[in-house]
Amino acid sequence: MNRFERFFQPRSIAIVGASQDLASISGQPIAHLKSKGYAGAVLPINPRYEEVAGYRCYPDVASLPEVPDVAVIAVGAKRVPDALNELGRKGCRFAVILSSGFAETGEEGARAQRELTKIARRYDMDVIGPNCQGYMNISDNIHVGFGAPYGMTYSRGAVSVTSQSGAFGNSIVMIANDEGLGFRHYVSTGNESVTTSLDFIDAMIDDTGTHVIAAYVEGFQDARRLMQIGRRALEANKPILVWKVGTSDAGARAAASHTANLGGAMALYRAAFRQAGIVEVNDIGDLADCAKALLLQRRPRGNRLAIITISGGAGIAMADRAAADGLALPALAEQSVAALREVLPSFASVANPLDVTASLFSDADLLRVALETIARDPSVDMIALVLAAASGKMAVTLAREIVRISAEFDIPIFVAWNADATSNRDAYAILDDAGIPRYASPVRCARGIGALWAFTSARQRLARTKGEQSEQIPSTSQMLILAGRETDLSEFESKQFLKAYGIPSTREILSQNVDEAVRAAQSIGFPVVLKIQSSDIPHKTEAGGVRIGLRDDRSVHDAFEAIMANARAYAPNAAIQGVVVQEMVTDGVELILGINNDPLFGPAIMVGLGGIFAEVMKDVSFRLAPITRSDAEDMLRELRGFALLDGARSRPKADVAAVVDTLMRLSALAVSRAADLAELDINPLAVLPAGRGVRALDALVKPRAVSSV
Repeated sequence: MNRFERFFQPRSIAIVGASQDLASISGQPIAHLKSKGYAGAVLPINPRYEEVAGYRCYPDVASLPEVPDVAVIAVGAKRVPDALNELGRKGCRFAVILSSGFAETGEEGARAQRELTKIARRYDMDVIGPNCQGYMNISDNIHVGFGAPYGMTYSRGAVSVTSQSGAFGNSIVMIANDEGLGFRHYVSTGNESVTTSLDFIDAMIDDTGTHVIAAYVEGFQDARRLMQIGRRALEANKPILVWKVGTSDAGARAAASHTANLGGAMALYRAAFRQAGIVEVNDIGDLADCAKALLLQRRPRGNRLAIITISGGAGIAMADRAAADGLALPALAEQSVAALREVLPSFASVANPLDVTASLFSDADLLRVALETIARDPSVDMIALVLAAASGKMAVTLAREIVRISAEFDIPIFVAWNADATSNRDAYAILDDAGIPRYASPVRCARGIGALWAFTSARQRLARTKGEQSEQIPSTSQMLILAGRETDLSEFESKQFLKAYGIPSTREILSQNVDEAVRAAQSIGFPVVLKIQSSDIPHKTEAGGVRIGLRDDRSVHDAFEAIMANARAYAPNAAIQGVVVQEMVTDGVELILGINNDPLFGPAIMVGLGGIFAEVMKDVSFRLAPITRSDAEDMLRELRGFALLDGARSRPKADVAAVVDTLMRLSALAVSRAADLAELDINPLAVLPAGRGVRALDALVKPRAVSSV
């Protein structure tokens, strides 16, 4: 049995703190169950009453005649622990705590919430909330909660929704219902003291009645699970849509105070979404648009979209959005062009988008020929129709033809149609009954198609890379202990650390005096670079601690003395290890690579354009470790500056394979050192021309604080 099957299909529901005032928060759950015709046992609990809304009322949990499948707790915060204890002793498996006054209010409330968690763990209970509004099994008309939305009627369907916000989650269901979505389950998870959104999402993957899962998220406490759950959903062909709010600094602060969650960096959420095939949405309409397309069980072979339109402008708008979402608009096959020219007016644009013009209004057969021709075209994977304001009897004919061709050809078809809903009711019903996604605008239609391709391509990638392995670390590398160290490693130490993991750096020698520096430069070969080495001086350039392009003994001598003098003036109390002399590398593309050991997600890998403008350009890509070679290659190709590596403007192609190798080793390092490594930066990593490898020109390793290990 699915973990939450009895939760969504309860045989009995108890309401702790039930009120005879059916308009109150503690009375509304009973009112909604009654009005919806709930057939199970309703068990009000309140020592003040003998009856509530026609149901016998019990003085306490112990006196209930049966163990309730679900209990709703609607009492003051201070009384919640006792109520939960009583339910646990009774053997109740599910408790829904509507009461507020817990972690969302501050530290005192957080302590009270931790007590609820302990009680629930003691009795092996699932607890939804506190500070939630309830849940709905819309497919069976069981609405358990408070607020006007729980008294409403929604279209039944195959979309299940979780929301960390009660009131706004209700709004999502209400508005998306008006957008034409049908729902199966909805749950408001509140503060998630025990049972989380990810618990529900995970279970919804196994629910045969759920085809698309959507979630409104302010922050996950167990964010790392996104990876495992997302991949499981891909294997089950169950798309997950996530609306993650708190993407701005202000939004993140509001999310933390509202749900008592600490939202991880949005870049890491998006990295997890990409790796796990989760589709990110950013509005209720966006959620509805994507869900409509993803409910279509027919998946495209590829990303090639053909657009058939009666409006040239609408076709252009759709094409723009399609391109932004990673869709391609291929040229039509020669045989398709020839067939279309035989039937279309001479002034029609026989291309992609295909503008069949307003002639369609007088000859519905044009649509049949165009659709059939495009459906047979080997260069097309999906078709989008833009029918503008087509209406009347012609609209019904067009709709029937679309349904017929959709059934005959194994190709996804989408329709953008903005005729008046009242006058076009019959045509729209024909499409809706056949499960053909229908949109009011061409741009929203393209967005839905983009979401379908994003999910489909993630499934294809999973199948393609299933056998790929992450990099393994030699056991000798574990001998480099960071735990307990209170200071960052110097550049020289950091590079030695990298070398132990097979990541190449510049040839360099640490010198303690002028004579050693000169001999080191002679050994390495001119020109060389000199840098101060001190964990207390992380910003060497600002301290005057760097000299480059040194071409002889005298310049090395003078640079060493200047660097030491500058360092002592900049940080008089700094512990100075010496001055490193290193080879000068000049002919590489500069990247930045890094590791961030995030408290929510664990170790994450970053790559981007590097050098002094890394933080200005912010052209970076993230993945959660461990990564595969395919992940590493995708990271590089996501960079806006990838062309620099790929030989732009007659530059030699850079050694991309060596960067991929480095990312793989960095990933393995991140996983193996998760316990004692906080951060690692390689900036810059010089990527030399193809076949010549890479060199870490500078590096910084930050150990984790002792308290966090």
